[in-house]
Amino acid sequence: MSATIVEDRRATRAELVAHRDVLHSLATEYDLTNLRVRTDDALVATAASRGYRKVASFVNAASEFVGAYVYVVTDDTPGLEAAAAPL
Repeated sequence: MSATIVEDRRATRAELVAHRDVLHSLATEYDLTNLRVRTDDALVATAASRGYRKVASFVNAASEFVGAYVYVVTDDTPGLEAAAAPL
């Protein structure tokens, strides 16, 4: 059975920053770059390829490591206007 994303509790900015090194390593593994954190604690990433399979796989791996749901959007998401700071 494949892993599924369960949104029990969303990771906070503090949790994302605390796990920055691992999140960057995982992002590289899933061909994601330029990780940023929005003011609503969402991660923004640049995806090297079209589609969201790798993004979903990254979300699963990151959420498992952080211990809370890591919400990720790619920078090609329509309406993405919130400011994001580098992670």
